[in-house]
Amino acid sequence: MDFRASNAYTGSIQGYVFTTRNGRTGYYEDPQQPKTDKTIDAILEKADDEDIEEIDQAAVRKLLLTLEKRITRNAQLRVKYADEPSKFVESEVDLDDAIKGLGLCAAAPEYYGEFARLGGVGSVVGLLAHENGDIAASAVALLFDLTDADDAVGEEAIKGHAAFVEALIKCEGLETLSQSLERFDEGVPEEAQARHHALGVFEHIIEDEEVAKRSARVLQTWLASRIVAKKGDDAVKLYSAEVLSILCGSCATILATPETIDALLRACAKYRRKDPEGPDDEELLENLFQSLAALLSGASSTAVPEFVKAEGVELMLRCLSEGRAAAAPSLRVLAAALEHPRDDAMEEATGAPRRVISADGMRHLFPALMGRGAARGAVVVLVERVQRLLGAAQDADRQVVDLLAVRAVGAPTEDVLRLGDERPVPPHVRRRQHDDAVRVVVGRLGLLVEQRARQPDGLAEADLGLAPAQVELPQLRAEGLDVEVDARFRHVRAERAGGVDVPRRQAQQERAG
Repeated sequence: MDFRASNAYTGSIQGYVFTTRNGRTGYYEDPQQPKTDKTIDAILEKADDEDIEEIDQAAVRKLLLTLEKRITRNAQLRVKYADEPSKFVESEVDLDDAIKGLGLCAAAPEYYGEFARLGGVGSVVGLLAHENGDIAASAVALLFDLTDADDAVGEEAIKGHAAFVEALIKCEGLETLSQSLERFDEGVPEEAQARHHALGVFEHIIEDEEVAKRSARVLQTWLASRIVAKKGDDAVKLYSAEVLSILCGSCATILATPETIDALLRACAKYRRKDPEGPDDEELLENLFQSLAALLSGASSTAVPEFVKAEGVELMLRCLSEGRAAAAPSLRVLAAALEHPRDDAMEEATGAPRRVISADGMRHLFPALMGRGAARGAVVVLVERVQRLLGAAQDADRQVVDLLAVRAVGAPTEDVLRLGDERPVPPHVRRRQHDDAVRVVVGRLGLLVEQRARQPDGLAEADLGLAPAQVELPQLRAEGLDVEVDARFRHVRAERAGGVDVPRRQAQQERAG
């Protein structure tokens, strides 16, 4: 039986009687009297009168009970006074307060399990579809706070967070959350913040592989459209690109669709002749190009053909030739596109190496390697990568050298190479192209070796890492050109024995004579 303590009579309340029972004075529920709207309001007011000083299981139950009552009350009034908003607006204010009150639970993740067991997650998810956008935004903000794993410290807290995420998935919270992104208008600051919070919920929970896959499926279309939208909040666009970049790294096979690749290329095209306008724009550029590279590397069988069909190779070469901020990221994208050997490598429609050749890619790639021409902006990054290759042979560095020296130059078969106008190239011309590639690459590596050998302390051969096996040029070896590479390295070793520049020493002797 409901009871509301009161030391003195304050007036009649429909459905209640003022009396003293078992030493407790106040208003007791009277079964003989029917309850009215005023009676229900009095019950809710009673719950509000008692402040929660500490979060425990009892407090969680009480907060959820208050929320359920407010949801029920608001739904009843909306149905009863559908054409008179003034009659139910107060109930929506109360409901909004109840949602925000649940934010206290974020300080105690160890009780998330109880929160989920009592159906609280489903209740909050249901509010994402509420007719009042402010209430939906408050529900999104609550989910953002409760899914933040940074607050889950300790075994019990981690278990509670896992239980919350599991309940969120079971009640189709990811699908409902993705649908709520459509309803918010970024022209309204509060709703733009709601979109930001919704993306934050996904970022908080996509560390789990299965959750990431499910998130990728429900977000794919919206993210692809958002990164190319010309209007809207810049912070939301940046966050969208960041979430997309994370998902592309873990769910490339799901996201490697024509729509996603086309959207990324359209978004990247903005930076072909334009540098980022600030730190946020720089981060956006990196996220967009990184997403492309992740798709091409992680799902090459589907992403590379679509990338080639959408003229992605041509766009990356143009970005490289302009020498602006997008030059180095575009080089990484090209390296990812050429990373995995493919049977259709020399097919014009789907082969990235073939498209690099037909798009006159060597005209841009060789100057970048040698530090000349319009690609000068990318040469510093490129040289650093090659230097690291000599010392550590990192995967990314092998891709860059592979791109410049091999896959974009020679065909993997004995068939003659055809240029853009489909005229066959004579064998001696094809051989000269190979020789030019080897000369440029080996010459550049030799220059780097010479520069490092001039260091005052000298450089041991083991530190330099000049073993030919460490510089992986698979196609060169397949063509029998590794002999020239080895010969060049042996020559540099001989010249640098003792750390003296042989040509310079000969010049000094000639001047002395």
